[in-house]
Amino acid sequence: MCLMAAKQWVSNAMPLIVARTESYFREEFSIQMEDRSIESSAEVESLDIRGLTAVVGIGGALGVLVAFSFDQKLIDELYIQMTNGLDISPSEEKMYRDSVAGDVVNNIVGNCTQSLASTGMSITLTPPMIIDHVKNIHRMRGAIFISRILDADLGRVDIHLIAPGELFNDELDYKK
Repeated sequence: MCLMAAKQWVSNAMPLIVARTESYFREEFSIQMEDRSIESSAEVESLDIRGLTAVVGIGGALGVLVAFSFDQKLIDELYIQMTNGLDISPSEEKMYRDSVAGDVVNNIVGNCTQSLASTGMSITLTPPMIIDHVKNIHRMRGAIFISRILDADLGRVDIHLIAPGELFNDELDYKK
């Protein structure tokens, strides 16, 4: 993928993911999410994450990671709604809660892949990886973190796009 197409893809990805997250929470869970952040990108050494986090990789000509970190109260509500009517033993609750986080992220990002692939390139999506009780994701190989925060009455979800650093200059603007 040429540099210009890669920059366009990255600049389109976060707004698509945020919009789909808002609509998914509203349609599936009757939870109103509000974007309370200004899109930011930063060259920091580590990304602080909160609560239960699900990470998926979007592959193709440009590989990025997308991480969703859920406040406990919010993931608890998603768990209740998605497992309603299931007989779950206490020993299985963590496994199901992790599965809920992975399913939510997989649905959101998976539903964005058609729009993200509109450039004609094929897109792959990795299965979600669950990270719990980890406080940081360390920056590797010059990666750039682009983050948004969505709030609801039940808590917030932080969305992080981790993109290749070679797309940006020292001021974190796209390279020309």
